[in-house]
Amino acid sequence: MYKQCVSEKAAAQQRRFEETMLRAMKTVPVEHISISELCRQAGLSRKTFYRLYQTKGDVVYAMIDHAILDAEGYEPSPDVGHGGMHAFFGFWQSKKELLDVLAQNQISSLLSQQAVLHLMKEEPDIVRCFGADNPENRREMLLFYVSGLFALVLDWHASGFRRSVDEMAKLAMELFMTPPVKEPRRADPYREV
Repeated sequence: MYKQCVSEKAAAQQRRFEETMLRAMKTVPVEHISISELCRQAGLSRKTFYRLYQTKGDVVYAMIDHAILDAEGYEPSPDVGHGGMHAFFGFWQSKKELLDVLAQNQISSLLSQQAVLHLMKEEPDIVRCFGADNPENRREMLLFYVSGLFALVLDWHASGFRRSVDEMAKLAMELFMTPPVKEPRRADPYREV
């Protein structure tokens, strides 16, 4: 577990560890990165590391969580349609370096896992987006859509961002507006066979 920083100094140190971990993960698998080496490259002490984290894996979780929090404050360009979705895909395209190292280390699924956990903390505010037609299923709808949205981001990244941000925003909006399952066609009992 990593600490939620209350001072600017601690937050800056945490970001330094995260940036160092990101750079290191580009060339070395995360399991081969030692805490000593991480501290040396960050120019910070082991004491500082253990004041902020319990394990090196916590640095990866903090890196992902901070990216998710940064995404919340990412503003869409005023001249773009699909505002929120365009901003969402634009933000994650700008985080290619993070997505690359997660994929290289085969831990991309942590992104959607952490996004879901983060949004579940915000559930009372967020579930209102999903309407009141079936209030007991709003939580499940949120899980379904958030997981699907991050699956789109990871697939889009894996394709080398083949589609544009605008195309992804349009696709996501279409998927949000289309019922996931269509009514099955019922056999007409009066139809001749």
